Amino acid sequence: MKNILIKILPLFLVVFMACEQDDSTADISRITYYNDIEFVGDETMYVEQGGTFDDPGVIAFEGEEDVTEDVIATGTVDTSTIGVNYVNYSITNSDGFAKEITRTVIVYPGYTSPIDVSGTYTGITRGETLPAGCVITNVAPNTYLATDFFGGVYCCGVRDYGLAYRLKTYFYVSEDGTTYTAMSTDSPWGPWNILNPSLSGTTFSHEVEQGGFSFAVELIKE
Repeated sequence: MKNILIKILPLFLVVFMACEQDDSTADISRITYYNDIEFVGDETMYVEQGGTFDDPGVIAFEGEEDVTEDVIATGTVDTSTIGVNYVNYSITNSDGFAKEITRTVIVYPGYTSPIDVSGTYTGITRGETLPAGCVITNVAPNTYLATDFFGGVYCCGVRDYGLAYRLKTYFYVSEDGTTYTAMSTDSPWGPWNILNPSLSGTTFSHEVEQGGFSFAVELIKE
C-alpha cells in the first residue's frame, strides 16, 4: 500500500503543475494579424531616360485596419542612367512580424532603334541546338526581356534541369541596331555577365560568364 501511494504522488504533482501552468497562460491568447501589402500600379514600371518617376506606392492592411502610413519605402530611381532600379516597401505588424515587397523600375533609352528583335529564338550553345530556347519580349522602347540568355541549354537541353534554370535578362538594343547591353540578369546561380554582345539582323551572339566560367551562345530568330 505504501508503494502504491509513493507511485501515485508524483502523478498528482504533474497534474497540479500542468493545471497551474494553464491557469497562468489562459488570459494571454490572442489573434495575430499579418500585414498584407499590395502594389498600387504595376510591380514592374518603365520610365524613359531623363524622365520623371512618380512612385504610385502601395497599400497595406493589418487585418481590416489600413496601415499604409506605416509602410517604409527604401531605394531610389536614377532616371538619368539606363538600367534597372528597385524600390522596397516594408512594414512590421504589432507583434514584430515583417513583410516586404519590391517594385522594379526600368529606365530605358530615349532613342529609336531601327529593328524590333522580339520573337522566339533557337539557341545554339555547348554543342546543342535548342528550338524555342529563348523568347524575347519588347517591354519598352528599344528595351526587351529575354526568358533565357543561356539559350535553353540548362532548362531544356540534355541537362534538362527544368524551366527555373534560365537566365532571365533585361537588355536594350543600341541606336544603330548592331549590339545590345544587358541591364540585369537573374538565374538560380545568381547574375551572370553578358560579354562581347553582337547583333546581326535578328541573330544574337554573346558569351555568358560567371566566376571565370564562360561559354558562347547564339540565338537565331525562328
